[in-house]
Amino acid sequence: MIDNLFTYPEGKTTYQITNEDGDKTTITLEKWVADILQIEFEDVHHKIQAAYDSVLQSKSHLGRRQRGDYIRLMAENTANKYQKTKKKLLGWNDEEILSLL
Repeated sequence: MIDNLFTYPEGKTTYQITNEDGDKTTITLEKWVADILQIEFEDVHHKIQAAYDSVLQSKSHLGRRQRGDYIRLMAENTANKYQKTKKKLLGWNDEEILSLL
């Protein structure tokens, strides 16, 4: 049990989005991030698409992989705002880690 303390579960969740050319593509998030977002937001797919569109406009100089990394970072930062949900899903949250320091 202690081995899993403060670790993230394995797994990924994939969302289909439309890229700048109008083609279908996917973006993959860590499962724990997607799980938190699915609890906290009514339409995660729409949020991911909106994030993609926003990054495409504001960071047009980024390549495809860099845009994906940026969106994944945005999603993880958003998921980390919901510490109570993170605690429910993982059994721990950032506040607990910080309290150990």
